[in-house]
Amino acid sequence: MPRSQTSSAAFDVSGQTSDGPLSGASVRKSPFVPVIPAGGSGTRLWPLSRRDRPKFLLDLTDSGRSLLQQTVDRVLPLADRPPLVITGRAHAAEVETQVGSDARVLAEPSPRNSMPAIALAAAVAEREDADAVIGSFAADHLVEDAAAFAGAVEKARAAAERGYLVTLGITPTGPATGFGYIERAADGAAGADLAGSGAGAVVRFVEKPDRERAEQFLATGRFSWNAGMFVARAAMLLDALAEQIPALAAGARELAAGMGTEEEPALMARIWPTLTSIAIDHALAEPLAAQGRVAVVPADFDWDDVGDFAALARQLRAGEAGPDVVVLGDAAVLAEDSRATVYSGSARPVALLGVQGVSVVETEDVLLVLADERAQDLGALVRGLPAAGLGHLG
Repeated sequence: MPRSQTSSAAFDVSGQTSDGPLSGASVRKSPFVPVIPAGGSGTRLWPLSRRDRPKFLLDLTDSGRSLLQQTVDRVLPLADRPPLVITGRAHAAEVETQVGSDARVLAEPSPRNSMPAIALAAAVAEREDADAVIGSFAADHLVEDAAAFAGAVEKARAAAERGYLVTLGITPTGPATGFGYIERAADGAAGADLAGSGAGAVVRFVEKPDRERAEQFLATGRFSWNAGMFVARAAMLLDALAEQIPALAAGARELAAGMGTEEEPALMARIWPTLTSIAIDHALAEPLAAQGRVAVVPADFDWDDVGDFAALARQLRAGEAGPDVVVLGDAAVLAEDSRATVYSGSARPVALLGVQGVSVVETEDVLLVLADERAQDLGALVRGLPAAGLGHLG
């Protein structure tokens, strides 16, 4: 299993103390291990994102750092052990190149959704530190305020020390229909062990709603966006998983125990294909919330999962006050009465006249012109490429 070599000298946990909201007094914290699942192909960002070059490997905002590298940069100051990046074998070499010595890379033989990947990383962390706390953060999200992010993770870490599965709930900026939602318990119903912590009890997780329902959620003041960020003791996560899907927890622990030994390839070939393919939300978050074992920390920072070109345009065009036309690449763009984002893979000039809310994406083999309001439909178009004889473009 490929992995990068990381010097432990940069991750000194000796003598760490905290006066966090749950500690009351100065106590030694459990070591914190960030986990970064790096999977998926990002079909709604095609043709920039493809099977062999998924979006987490791309610099979509012209920052000079890929989304993966930005994620590592964000979690590294919080880490007591090197972050663990879990990715597919096809991308492991490029991931190792991008993260260098800042993280370790675990390669999964095939995609099996987020729970097996996170469980494997948790088992590795548990094997190396029995009391380790892990935090799972997707490799392809944007977070603007690193300090606010760090503060929210610190609160989540403190709540995780009390035995909760903790999630970061993004403060909504509007009735978005592209995100799942988290319902927080009413004030005063958080439970004595969360009092004063900055975390509240989770009532339930809700799938992506329609606009009317999203507006109802916001009116209560108890709902936040589900960004898929989870913090927990590694042992607690695996023990809870053992209650829900015993074979998945046992398989992850068996794989972790064999890593670095002669048995590792055989174990991976035998066990990995048998692990239940399921998201952490369905495997753990939802059933544990029903048992009162999930907490949420309100996270008030600019976050986006960059799920499609409309989301990316929001970031680049920065709302109504932002520039009308943003160009990434070398193209000369002549625009009049237009609002667009141009992603150029060549120096060919692009002329725009009277188009509003579009993305123009030019690569060496594809030209895409996409209306922002149809951004969510791009995945269906990409799935139709093989039937059109264009499967090689996916």
